[in-house]
Amino acid sequence: MAKKFKALRIVAIVWKVLAWIVLVLSVLGGCGSLAIALMAGGSATRSTSAVPGLGMMGGVVGGVIMAFIAILIGVLYFISLYAVAEMIDVVLALEENTRLTAEQLKNITKP
Repeated sequence: MAKKFKALRIVAIVWKVLAWIVLVLSVLGGCGSLAIALMAGGSATRSTSAVPGLGMMGGVVGGVIMAFIAILIGVLYFISLYAVAEMIDVVLALEENTRLTAEQLKNITKP
């Protein structure tokens, strides 16, 4: 039986690929900012900060916190994007199963 709604299947694949790209980039970005904060000892973020009085957020602890937040937000975006793709897959599977059930019911009722 031919699959219907090919465009929706492609959209679901695109959402899944996009979700994985977001996850990888956020983890790499978080790890990169963590490495920069640890190597510079926080001096790079303190000296280039345009906001006076950052306090704790200008040093190493701030870099670690920001790296953690970047990774956490990336994971949340990944979950959201992947959930959209899975919802499309669920709706497509529901349609396919409904269509198959209707065809089987037609075959049962034929004399």
